[in-house]
Amino acid sequence: MGKEAKKKGFRVFKIGTEGHWARIVALFIAFLLVLTILGANFRGIDAGHKGVIVNGPGGPSREEIDEGWHWDPAFMLSNIRVVRWNTQVRDMSGGTGLTVRSSDNLNIQMDVSVVYHLQPDKVADIVIDYGDYLPILDRYIRNVPRNVASNFTGEYIGGVGRVIVEDEIQRLMTFELGRYSIVLEDVLLRAVDLPDTVDIAIEEKLAAQQKVVTAELQRQAIVIQAMADADAMRIHAEGARNATVIQANGTAEAIRIVIDQLRISDPDLTNATWAYLTLLYIQALTDPDSNVSFVIIQGDGIPIIIQPQP
Repeated sequence: MGKEAKKKGFRVFKIGTEGHWARIVALFIAFLLVLTILGANFRGIDAGHKGVIVNGPGGPSREEIDEGWHWDPAFMLSNIRVVRWNTQVRDMSGGTGLTVRSSDNLNIQMDVSVVYHLQPDKVADIVIDYGDYLPILDRYIRNVPRNVASNFTGEYIGGVGRVIVEDEIQRLMTFELGRYSIVLEDVLLRAVDLPDTVDIAIEEKLAAQQKVVTAELQRQAIVIQAMADADAMRIHAEGARNATVIQANGTAEAIRIVIDQLRISDPDLTNATWAYLTLLYIQALTDPDSNVSFVIIQGDGIPIIIQPQP
């Protein structure tokens, strides 16, 4: 009897232990299930992005899920697309670059970069209405530059008109993309490659223009120098004339003073000029540096030749 009782008690204890572990496992599974369900209802949205419910119990939602962590029981049954909305760049360069045709029928290769962002409160509308918006963006990146380039010559696009063309592309593209809630920030023409023959022609034209400019500068320099020389000659001539006038005035004043003195010495002097010339003759005779060889004076109606003594 003792052995049988022990065997029965062991079986009771064994059955009780198995039930206890079964409950623990069941609770653990239930906990994991609840945790999974709760976790499935959490969504984390990175900075610069928006979450869009494209399919859910209530259908697509036009309300964006903002940055950060969010919990909603419907998330577990929803298809949520995370879309970047902040500033980004779309390039058309290299193998994906543009070929545009100018008004003079030249094929021009362009590398274009577009800086843009999505209107943050319209991200859900963009996704629901248009799906992937990049084909729309690419279509206008290709189409607008072609339309703009057709209004200008190749030389203008590749030269002085490059900035004008860039601004016109940005103006038109801003309008077109704005209809899709895509905000254009900037358009950059990173490269404009003309045919080689056109590049050579432009370089030759610029070289010729530079020669003209150089020649004009040289001509202006010559004119300025000639004007300066003319001014210098005029100033010199005026100086010489003024000096001559001053000298003549001084000489006349000296003659007047001498004649006045002669009249004072001889009140009966009738020919003051002749007397002054006689005085000059006498001074010449006494001047050792004078080249006077002889002097003719009037004496009682007979000319008298006087030869200075050495």
